[in-house]
Amino acid sequence: MSPRPMRFTWRGQDHDVVQVLHEWVDKGFGGLGPRSRKWYTRRHRRHFIIKDAQGQTCEIYLDYANRRKLTWWLLHRLE
Repeated sequence: MSPRPMRFTWRGQDHDVVQVLHEWVDKGFGGLGPRSRKWYTRRHRRHFIIKDAQGQTCEIYLDYANRRKLTWWLLHRLE
């Protein structure tokens, strides 16, 4: 089972996640050309559309390419 977002920090402010609206896995190659596409160049991200305690809707993702240090990223705010 993968981690679910509970809280993230953006620009020094903590945001508590109150609802996960949608989630999906990205195992694509991004903008890599066909010759660079190898099994080890795939993305390993789990995306979430969430609503935080302030009522903002955001898309965040968990980059778990480095399993020793799972990292959350804010992709963009939707509202």
